[in-house]
Amino acid sequence: MFSQKEFIDVSRKFVCVRLESYESKEHQDMIRKFLDGRFENTAFCILAPDGETQLSGTGRGPEQALRRGRGRLDDENVVTKLETYASEYRTKGKPDEMVLQDFHSFRQALNVASADQRLLVYAVGPESAEEKLRQQLRPVFASKEIIGLFHLDFADREKDSKWTSTIRKSSDRDGIYVIRADEFGQSGEALERLDLATDPKTITGHLLATNLAFSLLEERKDYASHVSEGRREGIHFENGMPYGEDRDGDGEIDHRGGMGKGKGGKGKGKGRTPTE
Repeated sequence: MFSQKEFIDVSRKFVCVRLESYESKEHQDMIRKFLDGRFENTAFCILAPDGETQLSGTGRGPEQALRRGRGRLDDENVVTKLETYASEYRTKGKPDEMVLQDFHSFRQALNVASADQRLLVYAVGPESAEEKLRQQLRPVFASKEIIGLFHLDFADREKDSKWTSTIRKSSDRDGIYVIRADEFGQSGEALERLDLATDPKTITGHLLATNLAFSLLEERKDYASHVSEGRREGIHFENGMPYGEDRDGDGEIDHRGGMGKGKGGKGKGKGRTPTE
């Protein structure tokens, strides 16, 4: 559903927030709030512009959260429901005022870029210049040419100090780096570096050219074979939070089905392969 043009088009009428459920306790607590104390990998809900008022039901996805009664909605009815919600509110903000994407860490940004098969734009600069850099990049990532093509992350000098050790052709110089993640998102290569002072129009041109070359080289992954290969190679991504779900809402992660000693047990869960 999420890759369908109709769904993407209607999503532009919303502020879409992707909770980082295995990197942030705060985000896990938000999911518990939506799911009556339970924790699952994700939850879907539509909120009013105040960010608090809940307009829809909740579920693992929109086809569950937007239904009335039992069952699931089909894709066409999900889009219709979303259109109805969007029509009730007028957009007041401007596209170049949007909140820019920013991950909890560089390692997570690289991993997600690999999973989604997008290039990662990584902004590295002094903390004092970050707000100016955000203002510079907003019109770029709000443009119809660029939106949805890349992932974006801003460097945290303390947390991401060793990022160059995993990225070929990188340097300690400040700049806007365009990075291609390797197959399992644990390393990568810097394809290009732009000065922080580069104007938005020039940045847009470079990003489009680099993405075109990337699209001609990158082969789409087959999910099942990719995960199997990751397991064979022993690829492991260490999450910021313990992996697993708490479906019974007792406040403890349930270790089930290869995750440990069974529900309620104390076995140590295994992390997923990066793009599983």
